[in-house]
Amino acid sequence: MKKIIFFSLVIIISMVLSGCATNENFVKQHNEWIGKNINDYIARSGYPDNSYEIPNGNKVYVYTKTRSYVFPRHTIGYGYFGIRGRYLGGFYPGMFGYDEIIETCTVYIEANKKGTIVKWGAKGNNCIADEPKK
Repeated sequence: MKKIIFFSLVIIISMVLSGCATNENFVKQHNEWIGKNINDYIARSGYPDNSYEIPNGNKVYVYTKTRSYVFPRHTIGYGYFGIRGRYLGGFYPGMFGYDEIIETCTVYIEANKKGTIVKWGAKGNNCIADEPKK
């Protein structure tokens, strides 16, 4: 019973602490930049990874964030397992490879010729709000 309460508290605390790191807050933060100067955005977020001009004369600034997590894959089984043709029966614990999780978020900020942000967009599986750089 104590373990259930402990793990419940851990989950609740984790949810409360991660409240700022949501997609809704990410959208809200970027919507607040519409109408503001791109140089202020660059001062907050750092230099873009890429930029290009689009046919209407506006410029798009591209920010890409990628994180990769690698962890060993543990397999525990029962049965047979052969190494170089040798039979190993029974219980066999071990590591057989790894799993990798890749989180990405690419943000596109469009600014007009005066440097005013007119719209933005994002794609990826990890577009969440983060703390501004200082």
